[in-house]
Amino acid sequence: MEALMSAVTGDLVSRFISFIAHNFCSHTQDEDDYRRLERVLLRVLTIVEEAEGRHITNQGMLLQLKMLIEDMYVGHYMLDRLKIQSIEEDKVEGEASLQNQSFAMSTLSAAKRLRFAYSITKSTPVASGTRTSAAKLQGILESLETKIQDMREFVILLVSCPRLPRQPYSTYLFMERCMFGRYTEKEQVISFLVCNGSHDCPNLDILPVLGPHRVGKKTLVQHACKDERVRSCFTDILFFKGDDLGNGEFASKLKVNSGKCLLVIEFSFGVDEVAWANFKSYLQNVVDAGSKIVLIGRTQEVAKFGTARPIWMKSLSQEEYWYYFKALAFGSMDPDEHPRLASLGMQLATEMKGSFLGANILGEMLRSNLNPQFWNAILSSVRGLVQEHLFSSGVHPEDLLERNSPVDFPMALVGAHGQRCLVYDLREASPGQDELPLPTSQEVLTGGKVPAVEKFDVLVWKSRIPPYCSYIATYEKQKPQRMVGKRNRLALRETSV
Repeated sequence: MEALMSAVTGDLVSRFISFIAHNFCSHTQDEDDYRRLERVLLRVLTIVEEAEGRHITNQGMLLQLKMLIEDMYVGHYMLDRLKIQSIEEDKVEGEASLQNQSFAMSTLSAAKRLRFAYSITKSTPVASGTRTSAAKLQGILESLETKIQDMREFVILLVSCPRLPRQPYSTYLFMERCMFGRYTEKEQVISFLVCNGSHDCPNLDILPVLGPHRVGKKTLVQHACKDERVRSCFTDILFFKGDDLGNGEFASKLKVNSGKCLLVIEFSFGVDEVAWANFKSYLQNVVDAGSKIVLIGRTQEVAKFGTARPIWMKSLSQEEYWYYFKALAFGSMDPDEHPRLASLGMQLATEMKGSFLGANILGEMLRSNLNPQFWNAILSSVRGLVQEHLFSSGVHPEDLLERNSPVDFPMALVGAHGQRCLVYDLREASPGQDELPLPTSQEVLTGGKVPAVEKFDVLVWKSRIPPYCSYIATYEKQKPQRMVGKRNRLALRETSV
Protein backbone atom coordinates (compact mmCIF):
# COMPACT_ATOMS: atom_id res chain seq x y z
CA MET A 1 0.00 0.00 0.00
CA GLU A 2 2.82 2.37 0.91
CA ALA A 3 4.59 1.53 -2.36
CA LEU A 4 1.37 2.31 -4.29
CA MET A 5 0.92 5.64 -2.53
CA SER A 6 4.57 6.49 -3.16
CA ALA A 7 4.18 5.70 -6.87
CA VAL A 8 0.96 7.76 -7.15
CA THR A 9 2.53 10.67 -5.29
CA GLY A 10 5.63 10.55 -7.48
CA ASP A 11 3.53 10.50 -10.64
CA LEU A 12 1.47 13.49 -9.46
CA VAL A 13 4.62 15.41 -8.54
CA SER A 14 6.13 14.67 -11.96
CA ARG A 15 2.98 15.81 -13.78
CA PHE A 16 2.68 18.91 -11.65
CA ILE A 17 6.31 19.94 -12.28
CA SER A 18 5.90 19.32 -16.03
CA PHE A 19 2.73 21.40 -16.08
CA ILE A 20 4.37 24.28 -14.21
CA ALA A 21 7.42 24.17 -16.50
CA HIS A 22 5.25 24.17 -19.63
CA ASN A 23 3.12 26.96 -18.23
CA PHE A 24 6.21 29.03 -17.40
CA CYS A 25 7.66 28.59 -20.91
CA SER A 26 4.32 29.48 -22.47
CA HIS A 27 4.02 32.55 -20.26
CA THR A 28 7.56 33.63 -21.19
CA GLN A 29 6.75 33.23 -24.89
CA ASP A 30 3.59 35.31 -24.47
CA GLU A 31 5.60 38.07 -22.80
CA ASP A 32 8.10 38.04 -25.68
CA ASP A 33 5.27 38.29 -28.22
CA TYR A 34 3.69 41.10 -26.19
CA ARG A 35 6.92 43.13 -26.30
CA ARG A 36 7.32 42.39 -30.01
CA LEU A 37 3.81 43.66 -30.66
CA GLU A 38 4.57 46.87 -28.76
CA ARG A 39 7.66 47.45 -30.90
CA VAL A 40 5.83 46.63 -34.14
CA LEU A 41 2.99 49.02 -33.27
CA LEU A 42 5.52 51.77 -32.64
CA ARG A 43 6.94 51.21 -36.14
CA VAL A 44 3.43 51.20 -37.60
CA LEU A 45 2.56 54.44 -35.80
CA THR A 46 5.68 56.07 -37.25
CA ILE A 47 4.61 55.15 -40.79
CA VAL A 48 0.99 56.24 -40.21
CA GLU A 49 1.89 59.63 -38.72
CA GLU A 50 4.34 60.32 -41.52
CA ALA A 51 1.74 59.35 -44.14
CA GLU A 52 -0.98 61.49 -42.56
CA GLY A 53 1.35 64.48 -42.85
CA ARG A 54 1.66 64.03 -46.62
CA HIS A 55 -0.62 64.77 -49.57
CA ILE A 56 -1.22 61.30 -51.03
CA THR A 57 -3.11 61.13 -54.33
CA ASN A 58 -2.32 57.53 -55.29
CA GLN A 59 -5.47 55.50 -54.55
CA GLY A 60 -3.49 52.29 -54.12
CA MET A 61 -1.32 53.91 -51.46
CA LEU A 62 -4.41 55.22 -49.67
CA LEU A 63 -5.95 51.75 -49.65
CA GLN A 64 -2.69 50.26 -48.35
CA LEU A 65 -2.57 52.89 -45.61
CA LYS A 66 -6.19 52.24 -44.64
CA MET A 67 -5.50 48.52 -44.13
CA LEU A 68 -2.40 49.30 -42.06
CA ILE A 69 -4.36 51.70 -39.83
CA GLU A 70 -7.12 49.11 -39.31
CA ASP A 71 -4.55 46.52 -38.23
CA MET A 72 -2.92 49.10 -35.95
CA TYR A 73 -6.19 49.56 -34.04
CA VAL A 74 -6.58 45.78 -33.79
CA GLY A 75 -3.07 45.58 -32.32
CA HIS A 76 -3.73 48.30 -29.73
CA TYR A 77 -7.02 46.61 -28.79
CA MET A 78 -5.19 43.32 -28.27
CA LEU A 79 -2.55 44.99 -26.09
CA ASP A 80 -5.21 46.56 -23.88
CA ARG A 81 -7.08 43.27 -23.56
CA LEU A 82 -3.90 41.46 -22.55
CA LYS A 83 -3.05 44.12 -19.96
CA ILE A 84 -6.51 43.85 -18.42
CA GLN A 85 -6.47 40.05 -18.59
CA SER A 86 -3.04 39.91 -16.96
CA ILE A 87 -4.23 42.02 -14.03
CA GLU A 88 -7.32 39.85 -13.57
CA GLU A 89 -5.22 36.67 -13.76
CA ASP A 90 -2.77 37.98 -11.17
CA LYS A 91 -5.71 38.64 -8.88
CA VAL A 92 -7.09 35.12 -9.37
CA GLU A 93 -3.67 33.53 -8.92
CA GLY A 94 -3.08 35.54 -5.76
CA GLU A 95 -6.35 34.29 -4.30
CA ALA A 96 -5.50 30.73 -5.35
CA SER A 97 -2.06 31.01 -3.77
CA LEU A 98 -3.54 32.11 -0.46
CA GLN A 99 -5.97 29.21 -0.54
CA ASN A 100 -3.17 26.80 -1.37
CA GLN A 101 -0.91 28.08 1.42
CA SER A 102 -3.60 27.80 4.04
CA PHE A 103 -4.48 24.36 2.81
CA ALA A 104 -0.84 23.23 2.91
CA MET A 105 -0.79 23.93 6.62
CA SER A 106 -3.56 21.44 7.20
CA THR A 107 -3.03 17.81 8.09
CA LEU A 108 -4.19 16.36 4.75
CA SER A 109 -1.97 13.94 2.88
CA ALA A 110 0.66 14.99 0.34
CA ALA A 111 -1.26 13.37 -2.48
CA LYS A 112 -4.39 15.38 -1.71
CA ARG A 113 -2.38 18.58 -1.48
CA LEU A 114 -0.86 17.96 -4.90
CA ARG A 115 -4.24 17.14 -6.42
CA PHE A 116 -5.64 20.37 -4.96
CA ALA A 117 -2.70 22.47 -6.19
CA TYR A 118 -3.02 20.94 -9.64
CA SER A 119 -6.75 21.68 -9.79
CA ILE A 120 -6.20 25.27 -8.61
CA THR A 121 -3.58 25.91 -11.28
CA LYS A 122 -5.70 24.27 -13.96
CA SER A 123 -8.73 26.39 -13.08
CA THR A 124 -6.96 29.74 -13.49
CA PRO A 125 -7.34 31.75 -16.74
CA VAL A 126 -3.63 31.23 -17.42
CA ALA A 127 -4.33 27.66 -18.48
CA SER A 128 -7.58 28.23 -20.36
CA GLY A 129 -8.43 31.63 -21.81
CA THR A 130 -4.82 32.62 -22.36
CA ARG A 131 -4.33 29.95 -25.00
CA THR A 132 -6.92 31.62 -27.21
CA SER A 133 -5.42 35.05 -26.55
CA ALA A 134 -1.92 33.75 -27.33
CA ALA A 135 -3.11 32.41 -30.68
CA LYS A 136 -4.78 35.73 -31.52
CA LEU A 137 -1.68 37.61 -30.43
CA GLN A 138 0.46 35.50 -32.74
CA GLY A 139 -1.93 36.09 -35.65
CA ILE A 140 -2.04 39.86 -35.15
CA LEU A 141 1.72 40.03 -34.75
CA GLU A 142 2.39 38.06 -37.93
CA SER A 143 -0.14 40.16 -39.88
CA LEU A 144 1.44 43.45 -38.79
CA GLU A 145 4.99 42.26 -39.45
CA THR A 146 3.98 41.11 -42.93
CA LYS A 147 2.30 44.43 -43.67
CA ILE A 148 5.38 46.37 -42.54
CA GLN A 149 7.54 44.32 -44.90
CA ASP A 150 5.06 45.03 -47.73
CA MET A 151 5.18 48.77 -46.94
CA ARG A 152 8.78 49.26 -48.07
CA GLU A 153 7.75 50.45 -51.53
CA PHE A 154 5.01 52.56 -49.91
CA VAL A 155 7.59 54.34 -47.72
CA ILE A 156 9.82 55.03 -50.72
CA LEU A 157 6.91 56.54 -52.67
CA LEU A 158 5.77 58.47 -49.59
CA VAL A 159 8.96 60.54 -49.60
CA SER A 160 7.93 62.06 -52.94
CA CYS A 161 4.52 63.19 -51.61
CA PRO A 162 4.44 66.87 -50.55
CA ARG A 163 4.18 67.67 -46.85
CA LEU A 164 1.07 69.24 -45.34
CA PRO A 165 1.15 72.05 -42.75
CA ARG A 166 0.31 70.50 -39.41
CA GLN A 167 0.02 71.56 -35.79
CA PRO A 168 1.06 69.32 -32.89
CA TYR A 169 -1.76 67.89 -30.82
CA SER A 170 -2.43 65.45 -28.01
CA THR A 171 -4.57 62.37 -28.63
CA TYR A 172 -7.30 63.69 -26.35
CA LEU A 173 -7.51 67.11 -28.02
CA PHE A 174 -7.45 65.43 -31.42
CA MET A 175 -10.45 63.27 -30.52
CA GLU A 176 -12.32 66.23 -29.06
CA ARG A 177 -11.68 68.73 -31.84
CA CYS A 178 -10.95 66.76 -34.99
CA MET A 179 -12.42 63.93 -37.01
CA PHE A 180 -11.33 60.44 -35.99
CA GLY A 181 -10.66 57.41 -38.13
CA ARG A 182 -11.53 58.81 -41.58
CA TYR A 183 -8.17 59.96 -42.91
CA THR A 184 -8.22 57.73 -45.99
CA GLU A 185 -11.78 58.67 -46.92
CA LYS A 186 -11.00 62.37 -46.46
CA GLU A 187 -7.99 62.13 -48.77
CA GLN A 188 -10.15 60.33 -51.35
CA VAL A 189 -12.68 63.18 -51.28
CA ILE A 190 -9.91 65.78 -51.54
CA SER A 191 -8.26 63.94 -54.43
CA PHE A 192 -11.58 63.97 -56.31
CA LEU A 193 -12.14 67.68 -55.65
CA VAL A 194 -8.69 68.92 -56.66
CA CYS A 195 -8.35 66.61 -59.67
CA ASN A 196 -9.13 68.09 -63.10
CA GLY A 197 -10.65 64.90 -64.47
CA SER A 198 -13.15 64.69 -67.29
CA HIS A 199 -16.39 62.73 -67.45
CA ASP A 200 -19.33 62.54 -69.83
CA CYS A 201 -20.81 65.70 -68.29
CA PRO A 202 -18.73 68.65 -69.57
CA ASN A 203 -19.18 70.85 -66.50
CA LEU A 204 -19.96 68.69 -63.49
CA ASP A 205 -18.16 65.84 -61.76
CA ILE A 206 -20.33 64.21 -59.09
CA LEU A 207 -19.08 62.19 -56.09
CA PRO A 208 -21.55 60.27 -53.87
CA VAL A 209 -20.56 59.81 -50.19
CA LEU A 210 -22.78 57.13 -48.71
CA GLY A 211 -23.28 55.35 -45.39
CA PRO A 212 -25.64 54.76 -42.45
CA HIS A 213 -27.24 57.57 -40.47
CA ARG A 214 -24.94 59.43 -38.04
CA VAL A 215 -21.81 57.64 -39.21
CA GLY A 216 -19.96 60.90 -39.99
CA LYS A 217 -20.66 61.61 -43.68
CA LYS A 218 -21.27 65.34 -43.24
CA THR A 219 -18.30 65.64 -40.90
CA LEU A 220 -16.09 63.97 -43.49
CA VAL A 221 -17.21 66.27 -46.31
CA GLN A 222 -16.98 69.39 -44.13
CA HIS A 223 -13.40 68.56 -43.18
CA ALA A 224 -12.50 68.00 -46.81
CA CYS A 225 -14.12 71.30 -47.82
CA LYS A 226 -12.17 73.20 -45.15
CA ASP A 227 -8.85 71.91 -46.46
CA GLU A 228 -6.84 74.69 -48.09
CA ARG A 229 -6.12 72.47 -51.10
CA VAL A 230 -9.86 72.37 -51.81
CA ARG A 231 -10.72 75.97 -50.92
CA SER A 232 -8.10 77.28 -53.33
CA CYS A 233 -9.74 75.39 -56.22
CA PHE A 234 -13.24 76.90 -56.03
CA THR A 235 -14.76 80.36 -56.14
CA ASP A 236 -17.50 79.33 -53.73
CA ILE A 237 -18.54 76.29 -51.66
CA LEU A 238 -22.29 75.96 -51.09
CA PHE A 239 -24.34 73.50 -49.01
CA PHE A 240 -27.90 72.41 -49.79
CA LYS A 241 -30.52 69.98 -48.49
CA GLY A 242 -32.21 67.62 -50.90
CA ASP A 243 -35.50 69.50 -50.45
CA ASP A 244 -33.84 72.70 -51.71
CA LEU A 245 -33.76 71.22 -55.22
CA GLY A 246 -37.54 71.10 -55.37
CA ASN A 247 -38.40 74.42 -53.72
CA GLY A 248 -35.99 76.52 -55.77
CA GLU A 249 -33.86 77.56 -52.78
CA PHE A 250 -30.69 76.96 -54.80
CA ALA A 251 -31.62 79.64 -57.34
CA SER A 252 -31.27 82.39 -54.71
CA LYS A 253 -27.64 81.38 -54.05
CA LEU A 254 -26.54 80.46 -57.56
CA LYS A 255 -26.58 83.32 -60.04
CA VAL A 256 -25.26 83.59 -63.58
CA ASN A 257 -21.45 83.62 -63.75
CA SER A 258 -21.14 82.13 -60.28
CA GLY A 259 -17.70 80.85 -61.22
CA LYS A 260 -16.19 77.50 -60.38
CA CYS A 261 -18.33 76.18 -57.53
CA LEU A 262 -18.36 73.20 -55.21
CA LEU A 263 -21.89 72.15 -54.29
CA VAL A 264 -22.62 69.76 -51.40
CA ILE A 265 -26.13 68.29 -51.33
CA GLU A 266 -27.43 66.14 -48.47
CA PHE A 267 -30.29 63.72 -49.13
CA SER A 268 -31.94 62.49 -45.94
CA PHE A 269 -34.20 60.15 -47.88
CA GLY A 270 -34.75 59.47 -51.58
CA VAL A 271 -33.96 61.69 -54.56
CA ASP A 272 -36.67 63.55 -56.49
CA GLU A 273 -35.42 62.73 -59.99
CA VAL A 274 -37.44 65.49 -61.69
CA ALA A 275 -36.09 68.13 -59.27
CA TRP A 276 -32.58 66.72 -59.73
CA ALA A 277 -32.82 66.93 -63.54
CA ASN A 278 -34.05 70.54 -63.34
CA PHE A 279 -31.25 71.41 -60.91
CA LYS A 280 -28.55 69.99 -63.19
CA SER A 281 -30.01 71.77 -66.19
CA TYR A 282 -29.96 75.06 -64.29
CA LEU A 283 -26.35 74.57 -63.25
CA GLN A 284 -25.17 74.19 -66.83
CA ASN A 285 -25.98 77.87 -67.40
CA VAL A 286 -24.66 79.45 -64.18
CA VAL A 287 -21.43 77.71 -63.14
CA ASP A 288 -18.07 77.44 -64.85
CA ALA A 289 -16.41 74.30 -66.14
CA GLY A 290 -14.65 72.40 -63.38
CA SER A 291 -17.47 72.88 -60.88
CA LYS A 292 -18.17 69.76 -58.82
CA ILE A 293 -20.92 68.21 -56.72
CA VAL A 294 -20.71 66.00 -53.65
CA LEU A 295 -23.86 64.04 -52.82
CA ILE A 296 -24.40 62.82 -49.24
CA GLY A 297 -26.88 59.99 -48.82
CA ARG A 298 -27.74 56.80 -47.00
CA THR A 299 -28.80 54.45 -49.79
CA GLN A 300 -27.54 52.90 -53.00
CA GLU A 301 -30.16 54.92 -54.89
CA VAL A 302 -28.05 58.08 -54.53
CA ALA A 303 -25.02 56.35 -56.08
CA LYS A 304 -26.57 56.21 -59.56
CA PHE A 305 -26.50 60.02 -59.82
CA GLY A 306 -22.72 60.14 -59.45
CA THR A 307 -20.08 60.23 -62.16
CA ALA A 308 -17.36 58.89 -59.82
CA ARG A 309 -17.16 55.72 -57.76
CA PRO A 310 -18.99 56.33 -54.46
CA ILE A 311 -17.17 56.46 -51.14
CA TRP A 312 -18.87 54.15 -48.65
CA MET A 313 -18.50 54.92 -44.96
CA LYS A 314 -18.91 52.12 -42.43
CA SER A 315 -19.34 52.18 -38.68
CA LEU A 316 -16.13 51.92 -36.68
CA SER A 317 -14.93 48.42 -35.87
CA GLN A 318 -14.90 47.36 -32.22
CA GLU A 319 -11.14 47.92 -32.11
CA GLU A 320 -11.35 51.42 -33.64
CA TYR A 321 -14.27 52.32 -31.39
CA TRP A 322 -12.38 51.29 -28.25
CA TYR A 323 -9.40 53.46 -29.26
CA TYR A 324 -11.79 56.41 -29.72
CA PHE A 325 -13.83 55.72 -26.58
CA LYS A 326 -10.71 55.27 -24.43
CA ALA A 327 -9.30 58.64 -25.49
CA LEU A 328 -12.57 60.40 -24.64
CA ALA A 329 -13.05 58.61 -21.31
CA PHE A 330 -9.50 59.07 -20.00
CA GLY A 331 -8.61 62.39 -21.59
CA SER A 332 -4.97 63.26 -21.01
CA MET A 333 -4.51 60.52 -18.38
CA ASP A 334 -2.76 57.21 -19.02
CA PRO A 335 -5.20 54.25 -18.88
CA ASP A 336 -2.30 52.01 -17.77
CA GLU A 337 -2.29 53.89 -14.47
CA HIS A 338 -5.97 53.03 -13.95
CA PRO A 339 -6.27 49.32 -14.87
CA ARG A 340 -9.59 48.83 -13.07
CA LEU A 341 -11.12 51.74 -14.99
CA ALA A 342 -9.66 50.44 -18.25
CA SER A 343 -11.37 47.10 -17.67
CA LEU A 344 -14.72 48.78 -16.93
CA GLY A 345 -14.30 51.12 -19.91
CA MET A 346 -13.61 48.27 -22.33
CA GLN A 347 -16.72 46.42 -21.12
CA LEU A 348 -18.78 49.59 -21.50
CA ALA A 349 -17.50 50.22 -25.03
CA THR A 350 -18.71 46.78 -26.12
CA GLU A 351 -22.26 47.70 -25.05
CA MET A 352 -22.37 50.93 -27.09
CA LYS A 353 -22.58 49.38 -30.58
CA GLY A 354 -20.24 51.96 -32.08
CA SER A 355 -22.37 54.99 -31.17
CA PHE A 356 -20.52 58.29 -31.67
CA LEU A 357 -23.12 60.13 -29.60
CA GLY A 358 -22.86 57.57 -26.81
CA ALA A 359 -19.06 57.75 -26.79
CA ASN A 360 -19.04 61.53 -26.46
CA ILE A 361 -21.81 61.69 -23.85
CA LEU A 362 -20.48 58.93 -21.61
CA GLY A 363 -16.85 59.82 -22.30
CA GLU A 364 -17.38 63.27 -20.82
CA MET A 365 -19.20 61.85 -17.80
CA LEU A 366 -16.51 59.25 -17.10
CA ARG A 367 -13.67 61.71 -17.61
CA SER A 368 -15.11 64.00 -14.95
CA ASN A 369 -15.21 61.26 -12.30
CA LEU A 370 -12.43 58.65 -12.10
CA ASN A 371 -14.08 56.77 -9.26
CA PRO A 372 -14.35 53.01 -10.07
CA GLN A 373 -17.71 52.83 -8.28
CA PHE A 374 -19.06 55.59 -10.55
CA TRP A 375 -17.78 53.82 -13.68
CA ASN A 376 -19.20 50.51 -12.49
CA ALA A 377 -22.59 52.12 -11.85
CA ILE A 378 -22.61 53.52 -15.40
CA LEU A 379 -21.65 50.11 -16.81
CA SER A 380 -24.35 48.29 -14.82
CA SER A 381 -27.04 50.75 -15.92
CA VAL A 382 -26.07 50.71 -19.59
CA ARG A 383 -25.73 46.92 -19.63
CA GLY A 384 -29.11 46.54 -17.95
CA LEU A 385 -30.69 48.96 -20.43
CA VAL A 386 -29.30 47.03 -23.41
CA GLN A 387 -30.33 43.65 -22.00
CA GLU A 388 -33.86 44.87 -21.23
CA HIS A 389 -34.44 45.99 -24.81
CA LEU A 390 -32.78 42.95 -26.37
CA PHE A 391 -34.98 40.72 -24.20
CA SER A 392 -38.23 42.61 -24.82
CA SER A 393 -37.86 43.52 -28.50
CA GLY A 394 -34.64 41.93 -29.74
CA VAL A 395 -33.40 45.38 -30.77
CA HIS A 396 -30.47 47.37 -29.36
CA PRO A 397 -31.45 50.84 -28.00
CA GLU A 398 -29.10 52.47 -30.53
CA ASP A 399 -31.07 50.84 -33.36
CA LEU A 400 -34.37 51.95 -31.82
CA LEU A 401 -33.21 55.57 -31.79
CA GLU A 402 -32.05 55.14 -35.37
CA ARG A 403 -35.59 54.05 -36.33
CA ASN A 404 -37.05 56.94 -34.31
CA SER A 405 -38.68 54.43 -31.94
CA PRO A 406 -38.96 55.25 -28.23
CA VAL A 407 -36.39 53.89 -25.78
CA ASP A 408 -37.38 53.13 -22.18
CA PHE A 409 -34.63 54.88 -20.24
CA PRO A 410 -33.84 55.45 -16.55
CA MET A 411 -33.87 59.14 -15.71
CA ALA A 412 -30.42 58.74 -14.15
CA LEU A 413 -27.66 56.19 -14.80
CA VAL A 414 -26.25 56.67 -11.30
CA GLY A 415 -28.03 57.05 -7.98
CA ALA A 416 -31.75 56.35 -7.61
CA HIS A 417 -33.33 54.69 -10.65
CA GLY A 418 -36.96 55.12 -9.66
CA GLN A 419 -38.09 57.58 -12.36
CA ARG A 420 -38.08 56.31 -15.93
CA CYS A 421 -38.85 58.04 -19.19
CA LEU A 422 -39.34 57.41 -22.88
CA VAL A 423 -36.69 58.95 -25.11
CA TYR A 424 -37.59 59.50 -28.76
CA ASP A 425 -37.35 61.83 -31.75
CA LEU A 426 -33.56 62.18 -31.69
CA ARG A 427 -32.92 64.92 -34.24
CA GLU A 428 -30.58 67.66 -35.33
CA ALA A 429 -31.37 70.98 -33.71
CA SER A 430 -32.61 73.74 -35.96
CA PRO A 431 -30.51 76.95 -36.12
CA GLY A 432 -30.57 78.72 -32.76
CA GLN A 433 -32.42 75.90 -31.00
CA ASP A 434 -29.23 74.66 -29.34
CA GLU A 435 -28.85 78.08 -27.69
CA LEU A 436 -32.06 77.65 -25.71
CA PRO A 437 -31.69 76.91 -21.97
CA LEU A 438 -32.32 73.18 -22.32
CA PRO A 439 -31.15 70.57 -19.81
CA THR A 440 -28.21 68.54 -21.10
CA SER A 441 -27.98 64.77 -21.26
CA GLN A 442 -25.15 64.82 -18.69
CA GLU A 443 -27.38 66.69 -16.22
CA VAL A 444 -30.22 64.23 -16.70
CA LEU A 445 -28.11 61.07 -16.62
CA THR A 446 -26.25 62.06 -13.45
CA GLY A 447 -29.45 62.82 -11.55
CA GLY A 448 -29.34 66.60 -11.92
CA LYS A 449 -32.28 68.95 -11.92
CA VAL A 450 -34.83 68.27 -14.67
CA PRO A 451 -37.98 70.18 -15.67
CA ALA A 452 -41.11 69.47 -13.63
CA VAL A 453 -43.25 69.04 -16.76
CA GLU A 454 -44.04 65.56 -18.05
CA LYS A 455 -42.48 66.07 -21.50
CA PHE A 456 -39.43 68.18 -22.33
CA ASP A 457 -36.53 68.44 -24.78
CA VAL A 458 -32.93 67.68 -23.85
CA LEU A 459 -29.75 68.87 -25.54
CA VAL A 460 -28.18 65.45 -26.11
CA TRP A 461 -24.86 66.60 -27.51
CA LYS A 462 -23.25 69.59 -29.18
CA SER A 463 -20.44 68.74 -31.59
CA ARG A 464 -17.16 70.64 -31.33
CA ILE A 465 -16.12 69.94 -34.92
CA PRO A 466 -17.60 70.93 -38.32
CA PRO A 467 -20.44 70.95 -39.17
CA TYR A 468 -21.04 71.69 -35.45
CA CYS A 469 -24.30 69.73 -35.28
CA SER A 470 -26.35 69.74 -32.11
CA TYR A 471 -28.72 66.90 -31.28
CA ILE A 472 -31.96 67.17 -29.33
CA ALA A 473 -34.26 64.41 -28.08
CA THR A 474 -37.67 64.44 -26.42
CA TYR A 475 -37.95 62.96 -22.93
CA GLU A 476 -41.36 61.91 -21.63
CA LYS A 477 -41.68 60.87 -18.00
CA GLN A 478 -43.44 57.60 -17.33
CA LYS A 479 -45.99 57.38 -14.57
CA PRO A 480 -45.03 54.77 -11.95
CA GLN A 481 -47.15 51.65 -12.26
CA ARG A 482 -49.21 50.91 -9.19
CA MET A 483 -48.89 47.45 -7.69
CA VAL A 484 -52.22 45.63 -7.56
CA GLY A 485 -52.64 43.24 -4.63
CA LYS A 486 -54.14 39.76 -4.85
CA ARG A 487 -57.39 40.82 -3.15
CA ASN A 488 -57.82 43.74 -5.56
CA ARG A 489 -57.13 41.50 -8.55
CA LEU A 490 -59.85 39.10 -7.39
CA ALA A 491 -62.24 42.02 -6.97
CA LEU A 492 -61.47 43.25 -10.45
CA ARG A 493 -61.96 39.76 -11.85
CA GLU A 494 -65.34 39.37 -10.10
CA THR A 495 -66.44 42.77 -11.35
CA SER A 496 -65.50 41.92 -14.91
CA VAL A 497 -67.46 38.64 -14.68
